[in-house]
Amino acid sequence: MSRGRKKQNRMAKFSISCIVFLLIALMSTQIVKLYQKNQELAVKEAAYKEQKLAEEARQRELEEQEKSMESQEYIEKEAHRYGLFYDDEIIYRETE
Repeated sequence: MSRGRKKQNRMAKFSISCIVFLLIALMSTQIVKLYQKNQELAVKEAAYKEQKLAEEARQRELEEQEKSMESQEYIEKEAHRYGLFYDDEIIYRETE
C-alpha cells in the first residue's frame, strides 16, 4: 500500500505542478498583452495632448479674430470691399 500512496502523491504533485505552470503561462501572456495595450494608450494620449494644444491655440486665434471683427476699422474695411462708403467720403479710382 505504501507504494500505491507514493504513486498517488507523485501524480498529485505532478498535476498541481502542471496546473501552477499553466497558470503562470496564462498570467504572463496577459501581462504582456496589458503592457502592449498600455504602450498604445500612452502613444494615443500624447497625440491627444498635442491635438488639444493645437486646438487651444486655434481657439485663441479665433477669439482674437472675433475681437478684431468687432472693431470699427474692420467694419469699414469690409464695407469698402462691398462698395459701401460714407456719404462725405471721397473716393479716388485709378484710371487704366
